[in-house]
Amino acid sequence: MTEIDSRTLTLAALNERQRRAVKMRLQGVSLKDTAAQCEMSRTTVIAAVKAYEAGSWKAVEVERDGRPTGSGRTLSAEHEREVQRLIRDRTPEQLKMVGALWIRQAVAELIRDRFGIALPMRTMDPYLSRWGFTPHKPMRKAYEQSPTAVQR
Repeated sequence: MTEIDSRTLTLAALNERQRRAVKMRLQGVSLKDTAAQCEMSRTTVIAAVKAYEAGSWKAVEVERDGRPTGSGRTLSAEHEREVQRLIRDRTPEQLKMVGALWIRQAVAELIRDRFGIALPMRTMDPYLSRWGFTPHKPMRKAYEQSPTAVQR
């Protein structure tokens, strides 16, 4: 039987394994059998049982590691929503800016003008991709191209 790497599991799956391991240990199943059936290490099973004994089922739950989503961002959520709305609904020309397309520089200029926040160009890519705005390659063929003129 191949071992499953717990890092690839969802939090719900990890929590279910922890609960199952604690229940098995409370029913008297050996540590070795519990670890094998729950596909966990013995130390993880012991830690889950100790957590249960110290603080009931809530203490057994695994929580997401790392910083909370959105922390450390320069723009607030409200500012992000407003910028997204402006990019979607208007062109730079309508906002009296230079250029006809929303490029990184134009978005950075919009943010600087609206909120007084100067963002470096390298931080614009993560913001734009998070908002769902991806760069597009220019078309190689013009829409107005005349096939007869091209053949001539």
